[in-house]
Amino acid sequence: MVVVGCGRGQSHARSMLALSDKFELVGMVDLDEKRLKTAIDNLGLPADLAYTSFAEALEKSECDGVVVATWARSHDPLVEEAIEAGKHIMVEKPFTLEVAPARRLTEMAEARGLKIVVTQQWRYMPGRRTIRRLMTDKVYGELQTGHMVTYKARGGEYPDSEHSQLWQMTVHEIDALVAMVNQNVAEVYGHSYRPPATTWRRESTATAEITFESGARFVIVSTSDARAEGNEFRAECERGAVVLHSTGAFGGEETLLVGTDRSDGLQPLEIDPGLSDDKLDQHVAVTFGDWVNGGAEPETSGRQNLHVLAILNALIDSGASGKPMRVEV
Repeated sequence: MVVVGCGRGQSHARSMLALSDKFELVGMVDLDEKRLKTAIDNLGLPADLAYTSFAEALEKSECDGVVVATWARSHDPLVEEAIEAGKHIMVEKPFTLEVAPARRLTEMAEARGLKIVVTQQWRYMPGRRTIRRLMTDKVYGELQTGHMVTYKARGGEYPDSEHSQLWQMTVHEIDALVAMVNQNVAEVYGHSYRPPATTWRRESTATAEITFESGARFVIVSTSDARAEGNEFRAECERGAVVLHSTGAFGGEETLLVGTDRSDGLQPLEIDPGLSDDKLDQHVAVTFGDWVNGGAEPETSGRQNLHVLAILNALIDSGASGKPMRVEV
């Protein structure tokens, strides 16, 4: 594997190095020579694995696949270049900024027998996997309504892009929500915006009403300009309420509560055993590697991720029009 982008990409490089039975890291790529050298030194890699040219890395490294961990707006051309070179791809979220190019790139890869996986790791947190099981098995009956609120105290803006909050943060929440509810979304009504006292130049917050195919509705609040972090998911079902708290916007300590009788209120429920925060990137990498070697298609494959991008596109269109928008993959 070759990793492109020495910021977030260092985490993926560490995953590859930790999974030496499945991966060999044969290159790091970055346009910034100083950042590239720092990454190479941090990872303890030989200098000859450093490339400032993606094309050169594809030609000389003899890699089977690439990890694209660059700014969101640069994903399209890098993924396409990797496909043209016959490489499998792991790409950071968002896959692309629009669903149409993601669909085109997915079809290009499939026509060549190549695999694409999007690194949407939030859905694999233990509490969220437990919620997915409860919702899929309808342990408390049909889903009715609920909310998901995420407060991230980022402390500064994301890399410049037109819808930075949506593409850098809300995309995680949409993917996690779809995974937990385990239904497709039919309609979205919402927008992203700048709160009145924010110091951000671009939008820092998004709100949306999400209607699933069953008719169940959720409200999302997503901000990266919070003063303290936290996340809460609550699902009201026919025969019970399910509440998941986390001390962090991403990661942190999870607590699961369930209420089936108003006189008893919410009571603790054990979370299924699962992955620790530091193993989530590795898990996505393992599902990718296993798929390349003939295993099952992961939940976060490029094809599966098209629905998430379609939801984000609908949310952008809703913000522009002020109207609910149907989700069209």
